[in-house]
Amino acid sequence: MTAILVILTILAFIGVDAVVMALRRHRVAVPMAMQLTPMLEPRPPQGIFLDPRHAWVRITTDGTLRVGIDDFLSEALGEVEAVEAPPRGAQVKRGDPLLKLKVRGRSLVVSAPAAGEVVAVNDHALAQPWTVTRDPYGVGWVVALWTRDHHEAIKPLRIGSAATAFLRQEMQRLADLLTPAGTLATVPLLADGGVPRKGALASVDDSRWDAFQKEFLTPSSLEA
Repeated sequence: MTAILVILTILAFIGVDAVVMALRRHRVAVPMAMQLTPMLEPRPPQGIFLDPRHAWVRITTDGTLRVGIDDFLSEALGEVEAVEAPPRGAQVKRGDPLLKLKVRGRSLVVSAPAAGEVVAVNDHALAQPWTVTRDPYGVGWVVALWTRDHHEAIKPLRIGSAATAFLRQEMQRLADLLTPAGTLATVPLLADGGVPRKGALASVDDSRWDAFQKEFLTPSSLEA
């Protein structure tokens, strides 16, 4: 009888210990699941001309137009697995497909913000595609274009406070696109309202992925 009581006591302690450990794991897991990083507020630097389809242009000292993606798009994507760009010598028109960004087996196409000839490709960005989103206005530039008419090239683009205000509006549009997915984790609510989390696009379904391409990146007939 004593042996049975000892065994039952040991089993009881094991059961209590298992419950305690499970509660501890639950308490640890919940905060980790709630750790969400919101998209940073867009802040295009001085000298950046912004296309409404989320490519930027900077006129370099040699007169070429350096091109990359803006910080709104980079924050929405989080990380990209691969970047494709046309070869040197390719001729593009404003609105033509210029860059292809691959994320988790899916692709987004960014259109050319200006017409010109591709005179340089940033091989560093192609080899290390994460730089395109981690430092979009710096080492993450992708191609350089040569154009004969710089004034015409930058005329339809935004700069300064107009560019910043536009990107903030785009953040709200993105939140509106993502909210119907039915997960608050996709659009965490901050003190100043709903803000998409960093990399939110990577986890959306195919229909919203396609909708983002159409509504945010594909030029309309008026823009091309």
